[in-house]
Amino acid sequence: MDEDSILFGIRNAFALGNYQIVINEVSSSRAIHSPAAKLESQAFLYRSYVAQGKYNLVINDIAETGAEGPLAAVRLLATYLRAKQKNEAEVGQKAIEQGLALLEEGANRVDQTIQVVIATILVNDGKLEDALKVLHTRSKKLECVALAVQIYLQMDRLDLARKEVAQAKSWAEDALLLQMMEAWVDLRVGGEKYQEAFYIFEEFGQTNSEPSIKVLNGQAAANIALGRYPEAESILMEALNKNNDDPETLVNMIVCANLTGKPADVVNRYVSQLREAAPQHPYLQELDLKSSLFDRAATRFALVDSS
Repeated sequence: MDEDSILFGIRNAFALGNYQIVINEVSSSRAIHSPAAKLESQAFLYRSYVAQGKYNLVINDIAETGAEGPLAAVRLLATYLRAKQKNEAEVGQKAIEQGLALLEEGANRVDQTIQVVIATILVNDGKLEDALKVLHTRSKKLECVALAVQIYLQMDRLDLARKEVAQAKSWAEDALLLQMMEAWVDLRVGGEKYQEAFYIFEEFGQTNSEPSIKVLNGQAAANIALGRYPEAESILMEALNKNNDDPETLVNMIVCANLTGKPADVVNRYVSQLREAAPQHPYLQELDLKSSLFDRAATRFALVDSS
């Protein structure tokens, strides 16, 4: 297999969330020779380790100084996420500052890997507008477009997300990541688009001998939207068997458990598990905020014993 074909497979495996496949392929391949291809494959290797939560491995493997731009960016991502995990705000802020400084070096501002990785740090820090500025030049950069679509969906700008996908169709043809973007948008559009999203994620699952957690969650989300709760629950159980601490799977299990009328103790158990696995997950932050607002409102209507 030639170099381009190997990189094509690595890109698709990463997009589907098959991170161990990426790691195995990059670690064992002897057909990647050109400097550019080696750098790209190494960046995907370490991004896969980051996705698996192996931050220390990435930080220890990549030199703090002297690393090529994309690898330096991935190291900063690992540093930021580890700091966030440990509630080390100053370390996290320093990683952000170093990432923005890295962007200003040479042609880094138009390097797709550096753009995506630094923008990912900013998204995790809640700085969505700043992340979009990092992705400012994204023509024919599929990963940049995909992250921009995710950001627009988080901002409830479905119109802009659809526009990004429509523009990408003119040059990305039937790329796997483009299909995934279409599924994300379909899940927000609703109606008959729910079924189209399901078909996309179902196809992803069938083209791989063992669908990733990411693909399984996509299938489950589509089933939930279609009201097929037992099917969604079965798929989520399969995902939990792969990793019982995956945050997105736990969030979807909480949603599914509520929709199927599971006992409160079952729902609370999933919430507690999520708090252990990802204490700063946006779902938990929103849940705690709503609980606080409810408790505050409830005190205004507390019954007063007039006896």
